Amino acid sequence: MDDGMNRRPDVADLDEAARPKAPRIEGVTDWQRRNGRQLAAIHRMHLQQMGQVRRMMDSIATGTVAPAALAQAVPQMEMLRNYRQFGNLCGQECQFLDYHHGAEEHQVFPHLEARGSDGLRKVIAKLREEHKVVHALLERLYADAVRLVQDPGADAFDEARQTFEALERVVRSHFGYEEDELEEALGVHGGL
Repeated sequence: MDDGMNRRPDVADLDEAARPKAPRIEGVTDWQRRNGRQLAAIHRMHLQQMGQVRRMMDSIATGTVAPAALAQAVPQMEMLRNYRQFGNLCGQECQFLDYHHGAEEHQVFPHLEARGSDGLRKVIAKLREEHKVVHALLERLYADAVRLVQDPGADAFDEARQTFEALERVVRSHFGYEEDELEEALGVHGGL
């Protein structure tokens, strides 16, 4: 992968076809499965926050000010305030996702690796690879948001929107895989 600024990573970079499956754990109880779904609840929170960013993007896209006129507009224009608010929303969610993955990398994954099977360790290795794709998109989105605040034109908005949409696709795919493959292990071994 290049420096992340010339190419926007996307779901293809997750290599979904190469995702290993965690071996099923014999004797898992319903209570353990429910306990293992705590990760999904955390993910839902992140997806709700991404929904807020999406709604902000949509409101910018349907703004009443033509992008060409924006460069001549005064800083108090509603569209410019929307751009700045998008940058703040994006920044918050980027920080939350980064923190979430950091907690997984340094606490949850080592806990499961120490207690799980070789098959589970392969899943965790794949999840770590996918975290790099998510992180590259977060970095790209941050750079796009900075550009958008500094130069709130149509091109900057389109770049930010494309990056956000790629991030949203990647995060949804990654979360689904993580939830499916770690549910039993989290329920049996804990770690959250």
